Amino acid sequence: METSQQFQQGNAPVPSEEKNFPFDERLSSWEMSQLWLIYQANSSIQCILQYFVATAQDPEIKAVLNDALNGITLQLSTVTNLFNTVFPIPHGFSDEDVRPNAKRLYSDSLMLTWLRKIIKFGLVKLSHALPLASRPDVRDYLNNALVFTQSLFNKTQDLLVKKGIAIKPPYIPVPDKVNYVTDKYKYYGGLFGKKRPINVLELTHVFERLETKIAEKAMLLGFVQVVKDKEVKAYFSKGNDVVDKGIDRWSSILKDEDLSPSMHWTSEVTDSIESPFSDRLMLFHVMFSITYSITANGFALGNCNRTDIISSFSKATLDLGVYDKEGLDLMIDKGWLEEIPLAADREEIIGLQ
Repeated sequence: METSQQFQQGNAPVPSEEKNFPFDERLSSWEMSQLWLIYQANSSIQCILQYFVATAQDPEIKAVLNDALNGITLQLSTVTNLFNTVFPIPHGFSDEDVRPNAKRLYSDSLMLTWLRKIIKFGLVKLSHALPLASRPDVRDYLNNALVFTQSLFNKTQDLLVKKGIAIKPPYIPVPDKVNYVTDKYKYYGGLFGKKRPINVLELTHVFERLETKIAEKAMLLGFVQVVKDKEVKAYFSKGNDVVDKGIDRWSSILKDEDLSPSMHWTSEVTDSIESPFSDRLMLFHVMFSITYSITANGFALGNCNRTDIISSFSKATLDLGVYDKEGLDLMIDKGWLEEIPLAADREEIIGLQ
């Protein structure tokens, strides 16, 4: 009761004569939501990185993974301080959700590739969170986190290139002049009749989806091997089918353009069945990956014009939405889903319920 009152008092408006901006300002709903999501995600990533650092064998890859772990740990501490007494700290994930000494499940190359994927989403998420943040201390945190994440991305990408495991997007011939669209039917066409060649924006989004799905398939394969709960294992197995459908969808588009790259990561998963993570952590991470994919599909829909490609992104988003709903239901059934803060229920407060 005392703790509840403390949070209520800490988040109450401060009289203007006592206001000491910014630290007496309440967190806005935007700031509260973004910090809550960042804390949840980073606490799960911290657990995964603890295991990756413990099992990585290549000194250079281990060093980059360790840099990421140190940075995530610092960010978690900063977000905790921002919440302070005005907000109950989410449970998130902790040392109880990871076993760093478990047998090696993924190769160093796959761990580094996974890190790059997480960083990509981090850059998107932080850039999305910053524009509507109003408190200076929250903006300072988001700016600093963005600078760190950019630096970490460069380190990771440079090392992937150095190790010869970076997968570059396809190249196309450089146009020799500027062209304008003159035939709108040809420009939008794709579902029926002759398709125009894919443009570079569409190609970028299709390639990114394929690259990400292939890495997700390898991570998910490891989860299926080690997960203990039968219902979660069944959910992960179904996820394999969803990912395979996505890989076939994006590969087919690139193959039709004679641009299909060769990418395989499943051979980078060991035969270990010793789980390094709690079932709850693995399920959350799969849901986290779905969120990233839906976000990426949304960006793609805003940048693609050929109707068959638009249709593919729309269908992919629908497939993910259905699978995401099943995952949320499973998390609720298991008692694993933390509830994000709700707006006040005025009917309940005034006694109408």
